[in-house]
Amino acid sequence: MTEFSASFEVDIEHLHTLGVVDPTSPKSLDIFVSGQLNSNERLYFSLWGSKLLSSASFDAKKRIYQQGEEVTVAYFVVSGSLLAVKGDQIERLGPGSVLCLAEGLAGLRAPKTIITVTPVQVRIIPLNKVDHVVSNLPHAIRQIIRTSVKRTLVLKDLPKGVL
Repeated sequence: MTEFSASFEVDIEHLHTLGVVDPTSPKSLDIFVSGQLNSNERLYFSLWGSKLLSSASFDAKKRIYQQGEEVTVAYFVVSGSLLAVKGDQIERLGPGSVLCLAEGLAGLRAPKTIITVTPVQVRIIPLNKVDHVVSNLPHAIRQIIRTSVKRTLVLKDLPKGVL
């Protein structure tokens, strides 16, 4: 029996209603600093508008990750909907979802097969660049990231040499 175990997406229609349609417009920036956005919306806005990330698009019904494959890039979902499948468990993902970042940082393989349902726009998070940045952070910050990755993946510890 198939089980829908989770669902996540930022309500981008709410952002559009507020007038946030372009992360670089003065009106959108005013809304960002106004306190009208919740923490998920603020994070979405920040990643959506980041000049450090490039963009990519996937057509509907395309596989982004195959369960068990090596993770070299993570993705931040800007728009569209996806399914993450592992056995009988299915998760619905949408805007604001981050795909395989924790796994990539931990040096683990993709835990699920992720397939687009509709056309999807993403921002690319190249893990080799993230690894370089993380390795240059102060020890305390690296430990916070390490702890966050372990909590996200429900791990007691990370493989040796990771983070």
